[in-house]
Amino acid sequence: MRESINTNKSGEEQLRVEALSRYHIFDTPPEQAFDNIAKLGLQLFEVPICLITFVDTENVFIKANIGLGEIMGDITKTPKSNSLCALAIQDKNISIFNNSLIQTDPCVLTSGLFAGETGFKFYAGAPLTTHDGFRIGTICIVDTAIRDFSEKNKSVLESLAVIVMSVIELRQLNMPV
Repeated sequence: MRESINTNKSGEEQLRVEALSRYHIFDTPPEQAFDNIAKLGLQLFEVPICLITFVDTENVFIKANIGLGEIMGDITKTPKSNSLCALAIQDKNISIFNNSLIQTDPCVLTSGLFAGETGFKFYAGAPLTTHDGFRIGTICIVDTAIRDFSEKNKSVLESLAVIVMSVIELRQLNMPV
């Protein structure tokens, strides 16, 4: 079982949040580059939802929201305490949650995506990892059906995460000083 979302490894978590803050991306308006990557994820995996998220100390900020808005309205944040993305950044590998795990993992049971009447039964998230190794967010896909996620699928989602980080780095380089 994964460690609790609220576990704070104090110094390490503080450094991770500082790494996120240097990109000046939390609570910013939608940007076409991120929406385009999320749309590509939607098409590649044939899922109804693809998100790009960033995990701060208390909240998960949704930078790109393709598909979730039609179901849950125009949300831009969710509490970190009930987010699968907050769980996903704890692992350097792809995190996969299927309906069967929902029944056995209390962290997943509290997730807003799975606890409600949404019908979501699948989540796969690849961490967005900075050049110095901090996992600051995810690109994730969500589906209403339980699905297998092959090694090729994992590789594609990891590649999308690398592309997202490239856009973030380019965005930072182009920011006015």
